[in-house]
Amino acid sequence: MSAANVLGPVPLPLVRAPPKAPLSALWWLWLPLAGAVALLILAKLFPAGYEAWIAAELGVLELVHVIIPLASLLLALGMLIMPELRGRWLLRLWLALAALGTLYVAGEEASWGQQYFQWATPEIWHAVNDQGETNLHNTSSWLDQKPRAILELGVFAGGILIPLAALRWPWIRRSRPAIILPPMICLPSALIAEFARMSERALDAFAGGVQLYYRASEVQETYFYLFILLYLIALRRRLLAARTRVSDSEAK
Repeated sequence: MSAANVLGPVPLPLVRAPPKAPLSALWWLWLPLAGAVALLILAKLFPAGYEAWIAAELGVLELVHVIIPLASLLLALGMLIMPELRGRWLLRLWLALAALGTLYVAGEEASWGQQYFQWATPEIWHAVNDQGETNLHNTSSWLDQKPRAILELGVFAGGILIPLAALRWPWIRRSRPAIILPPMICLPSALIAEFARMSERALDAFAGGVQLYYRASEVQETYFYLFILLYLIALRRRLLAARTRVSDSEAK
């Protein structure tokens, strides 16, 4: 199969990303930045409250880790039934993978409901789960660290490298795979996610370093999931914009 057919019979108006950002900068720039600064300040000024209410097992971050992926799941499922995907099976497969991935994340973050309903873990599962919970990611690195590493690589490449490369080479946004490439609105979330984790790694590497974020990996996950949500919102707006352009073209 040639590269031109990777996404199926996609007409040119569908391929081109819309020139305008699909969201106000309030949602993809200022609120993520404000959240990152607030988490840093709260952890420094109110460490006890931060640990009890923000970073606890049932704290704000863990709740966000369920809500944002569930919102992404609904977006992905909604796009799967859009008429623009008719005949474009690889694009449909891409969204199906997004739906499965966000379902897995939301379910695992909540231990599939155990975090909230507090049922007892069956003994047979307790024996194979590191934390005695009804989830999969505590049973094997193949279901935890390795998927996380793939996600981090994807966020770094798709959220940072591709948007910056597209500024240097605009043809990237006009190429056939442009419909699925992350837009510029994903860049701040990707940068914050990497900054949070790099600060923790720097602390581990250099004795006496300053800890910027308490449980930085949890902060990073928050921005990973926000990245995915923003990406799916942008993808949906692209599909809707393509519908409008095609309708206008047919009207002429």
